[in-house]
Amino acid sequence: WACGLAFLAPGRAAATAGGFDQFLDWLRDRGALLHTPLRVDVDQLTGLRGLLTGAAVSKGDVIFELPPALVLTSEIAQAGGIAWQQCSADPQAGVPLSPMHTSFALFILEQQAPGASWGPWVSMLPDNFAGFPLMYSDKELAGLQASPLRRVIRLDREAIASDHKLMIGKRPNLTLEQFQWARTAVKSRVFGLKSLSGGVLDSEVIAMVPLADFINHPPDGVAKPNVVPFYNASTGSFRLTAIGNIARGEGLYWDYGFQSNRHSLLRYGFASKARVGLTDMPFFFRLIDASSTVGISHNLKMDIVRSAEKAGTLTMESDGTVLHELKLALTGPTAEQLLGHVRFMVVHAKKSSMLQEYCGDTFCRPINLGNERLALKQLSSLLERHLASYGTSADEDKATIDSGKLGPGDGARWDTLLVRYGEKQVLRGFIRLLGAVDTLMDLSPWSLAQIVSERWNNSGSNIHRYVQTNLTALVELEALRWAKRKVKEDRLRADRGAAAAQ
Repeated sequence: WACGLAFLAPGRAAATAGGFDQFLDWLRDRGALLHTPLRVDVDQLTGLRGLLTGAAVSKGDVIFELPPALVLTSEIAQAGGIAWQQCSADPQAGVPLSPMHTSFALFILEQQAPGASWGPWVSMLPDNFAGFPLMYSDKELAGLQASPLRRVIRLDREAIASDHKLMIGKRPNLTLEQFQWARTAVKSRVFGLKSLSGGVLDSEVIAMVPLADFINHPPDGVAKPNVVPFYNASTGSFRLTAIGNIARGEGLYWDYGFQSNRHSLLRYGFASKARVGLTDMPFFFRLIDASSTVGISHNLKMDIVRSAEKAGTLTMESDGTVLHELKLALTGPTAEQLLGHVRFMVVHAKKSSMLQEYCGDTFCRPINLGNERLALKQLSSLLERHLASYGTSADEDKATIDSGKLGPGDGARWDTLLVRYGEKQVLRGFIRLLGAVDTLMDLSPWSLAQIVSERWNNSGSNIHRYVQTNLTALVELEALRWAKRKVKEDRLRADRGAAAAQ
């Protein structure tokens, strides 16, 4: 990747009305059908700069249609990108951590050259992405307080710097700032075509779509979605359709469909108050903790860890830190991995065979009731410790949000406030949940069955399913083991009594 290709700097002025008209002409020349007059301007209702209609639109009207020639897939970008082709052909080259985003970024930077085929579109891209976490100052990052998102942002920056270093090698012709700009443009504007095709595509196809990438997400409580995109997998065309009546001069808004403020902030550069209740978060902790790393059990665990790392089933930093996804769930892939690792943290094994049976890749399946209780207590302790590390409480953050002193116009101060408040809500909720589950572990199988039928009977809840299946099975197994021990003890007692009588 030491290709030493020359790129133009992305320093461009904001798009002018004349530039947008030229851009529309370019779209038409490439086969776009623009059924509604459009312009780029600030929507007076929302204060956002984006696409506005130049005429009234009725529900069901197609606003524009783009042919396959205007759907820039990663395959097209890689095939048409000179830099990507030359760099990827280098037998001494390394592999970028994000090949798809890197190939798009190289293509965009190339298209800044005079006369480039995609130049009219590239010239319309934002000249900076100051509101995105990748570009945050130290002061803006401090607004996240103890959020694990700070570590994720640092890792993102390091990954982009690593890919940049691969490309420039010994001939530094592309600055890191230029590359960060291009990578952020890509990350914030790519579409996943599988979902937009209604699931018709068998596998995901990532693309950048000129004009469609100007459509904003509707701000909380101010605007509602009024358009929806669709990708025709048979023809390769892309269209935008109105899902309600749209007045002349009104902005076009499409719900991006994100669930987590964490993802929307990292990808799009904003957070949503309406989605605080859907918050999930990254969660880091040390898998091999000092309190569980003594004696033979520690050595056996380290054998499992080394084997899992070698097999590629475990990603762990040099200090033993692992990354998990945290949300209010006790079943499902992410929850099972999280619980699997806390079980591994607290298990005390004397034989390798036991660890291999239950924890072959460091993700332990349920072992017994005692281990499960210790694991949930360990998880609760990790969550409590992290919750206490924030600079403000959830109640204080909520008071700030409700005060009206901050809002979307405050950029990073507002977005980081929403993210950290949502995380605190998740942490508090999870701690309460673990406490409630812990009380169930003292019940007999019969008492637990009664409680489940009365209070934990929602089969649609993954939390309830954990109690109905995992916990119930462990309680029943523990009761069976107790009964066997009791029978054995009674038999031994009877045998000793008989021997004494003789």
